[in-house]
Amino acid sequence: MDFQPDDNPGFLLFYAQLSVAYAFAEALKACCQEHNKPYVITPPQWGILILLYENDGLTIGTVSQKRGFDAPSITGVVKRLEQSGLVERRHDLQDRRLVKVFLTEEGRDIMQFLPAAVTAFSQSLIRGFSEAELRDLRSKLRRIMTNVSAETPGKGTPRFNFLSQHGWFAPEEHNPAREE
Repeated sequence: MDFQPDDNPGFLLFYAQLSVAYAFAEALKACCQEHNKPYVITPPQWGILILLYENDGLTIGTVSQKRGFDAPSITGVVKRLEQSGLVERRHDLQDRRLVKVFLTEEGRDIMQFLPAAVTAFSQSLIRGFSEAELRDLRSKLRRIMTNVSAETPGKGTPRFNFLSQHGWFAPEEHNPAREE
């Protein structure tokens, strides 16, 4: 069999992910512009904003666990959100060693319209897919994630813990996280 780079699943997944990330960033930017907001929200920033919108006042450690990135990476994203005036960090009242992240009033304001834009973007990705095709796609993507996590060094890193915490493994694999 001849090796065709353009047909390689890893190549296709990588470029699909890049395409989705760039298009998602553009959709977030357009949404902010449409609402006369000066922000350029990145996909990682969106991940933190929606997490805080659903459960405000999380620690950096909790955010990093839930988003699958290490704490220093999350701290950098939070710092940029803070500089934009969308979140603020505050010391916990009971344990001053803990720093919690909260949406500001402006952060809550943009979350009144960003989720609808994200939903519309997500729907555009799956346009034309039947429910059966979507189930099949999700199953195959989970299987790829399972294969990658089984074969990749660094399984103890936050990204691989993230996969197991959320039960994102192929259904046929034994996964204790799904049994909880």
